[in-house]
Amino acid sequence: MSLDRIVLALNGAFCLFAGVACVVAPASLAQQAGLSMVPSALTEIRAFHGGLLVGIGCFQIWCMQRPASTFAGLLMVVFSVGGAGIARVLGMLVDQEPTAYHLTNLAVEAITVSVVTFALSRQRLGDASA
Repeated sequence: MSLDRIVLALNGAFCLFAGVACVVAPASLAQQAGLSMVPSALTEIRAFHGGLLVGIGCFQIWCMQRPASTFAGLLMVVFSVGGAGIARVLGMLVDQEPTAYHLTNLAVEAITVSVVTFALSRQRLGDASA
């Protein structure tokens, strides 16, 4: 299996797992992030964090199974995870209260974007040499 498909499979599985965890146990994420645990906040975590992650994970797995779609899947990961990382850095700068939770997630986001960018560059190099 090619690097791009492995990256999509692993990241897709992670998103599915994390999304289902947010849907099933949103209070855990709320507690880790220091968020309110009122019912409306838990519903928002289920919907946005859980539902969106499940959808993104499914899309990555769908793209992984279709060679013509792997590039689009990898781009989606770079833009979505990269966007989250940039917003996290801005939030930490503005709010000036980074926590271990934020720093850990930022590290995961940076590593994910780096690995996916590498996979994208290898895919594009492969296209150029053909």
